[in-house]
Amino acid sequence: MQERGEIMLKPAQLYKEQLQKENIKAWYKPENIFWNGCYGDSQINILDNNYDCHQFVSVDKDDNVIGYIAYNVDWAAMSADRFGIISYKKGSIEFAKDVYKAICDLFKVYHMNRIQWCAYTDNPAIRGYRNFIKKYGGRECGYFRQVARLQDGRLHDCVDFEILAEEFKG
Repeated sequence: MQERGEIMLKPAQLYKEQLQKENIKAWYKPENIFWNGCYGDSQINILDNNYDCHQFVSVDKDDNVIGYIAYNVDWAAMSADRFGIISYKKGSIEFAKDVYKAICDLFKVYHMNRIQWCAYTDNPAIRGYRNFIKKYGGRECGYFRQVARLQDGRLHDCVDFEILAEEFKG
């Protein structure tokens, strides 16, 4: 058992079954429509390598999966993008700490020059993303209107965010 407050970011490959079960449970929850960005959901494709994509789960003190964090890596450009972040335990401080750790590791461990992600403007998480860049550096670098029709049948706008290594205050 892990100490309370310890960062609990683990390779997703070690938690495939538990992750897929949590993911399927999230499919029909209206608050998760922003996760996939399309009409429906599918199982997470857990890769058998970490060349171009890093995949993690966040686990609680009892080793239960509480979230998933993944991103693509472009080693030539030293850039990470196409983030996928979903919490299966809404409001979890442990999960928020693991997201922060994953971002810090991109700059401090993997020496990325840039990270980029996007979020739908009506996703409640966007407030946290805006607070994050305000506190740790980065900027909103694009606004795109009516880019995707989600499971609610509506068209949604999205915002692109980026942080350069020289701007990161982690």
